[in-house]
Order: sequence, then structure tokens, then C-alpha cells
Amino acid sequence: MHRMLLAAAGAALISASAAQAQTASLVEVEDSVMLMPWNMTADAVEDARVLNPAGVELGEVEEVLGTDANTPTALVVDFNGSTTGFTGDRVIPIDRFMPDGNRLTLSTSAAEVASFPTYDD
Repeated sequence: MHRMLLAAAGAALISASAAQAQTASLVEVEDSVMLMPWNMTADAVEDARVLNPAGVELGEVEEVLGTDANTPTALVVDFNGSTTGFTGDRVIPIDRFMPDGNRLTLSTSAAEVASFPTYDD
């Protein structure tokens, strides 16, 4: 039993370390970079409201991150903890969002969002 607990704790630490390493390798994208196929600049995406598919506001975009300053791959969302149960900022892959005017719909489950790394700027 003790070995199982140690193995589970080790796996959790490895997973957390991998998420932190992945987040650490991302950089802020330049404001003028276009997010295709959305046809929006990174600056226009920042501060966009993030909604769930039912239209409930979850939070807002704080940053656009990428593998370099010209390649957006993720958004940092500041979740409204009081209404969603999430607190702080989470790094979410850009392919989980669909634009709707100046709002973004997040198409992922709450459990998956909880698994994404946190972001400290």
C-alpha cells in the first residue's frame, strides 16, 4: 500500500513538473500577431470574455502565449472562481476555443480545464 501511494505521488509530481516545464517554454506573443483562422490580432484577443457552450461567462483572456513571439499556441484565461469553481489563471490550448465576435467559447470540460497548468506572470 505504501509503495502504491509513493508511486501515485511520484506520478503526480512528474505530471506537475511536465506541465510547469511546458508552460515555462511558452512566451508572450507580440500584440500584432494574427491568430489564424480567427483573423484577430493577439491584442484583440486579450481581454476577450470566455464563455462555456451554454453562454455562461467563465472568465477572460489575460495573455496569448506561443512557442515563440510569432506563433500563438495557447491562451491564458483568468477564471471567475466565484462562478466557475476555478481560480487563478490557466494555460489552455488555442484549439479549445471558438471565436464569436469579441467573445470566445471554450469547448472543454471543467475536469479537463482543471488539468491544465496554472500561469503566474
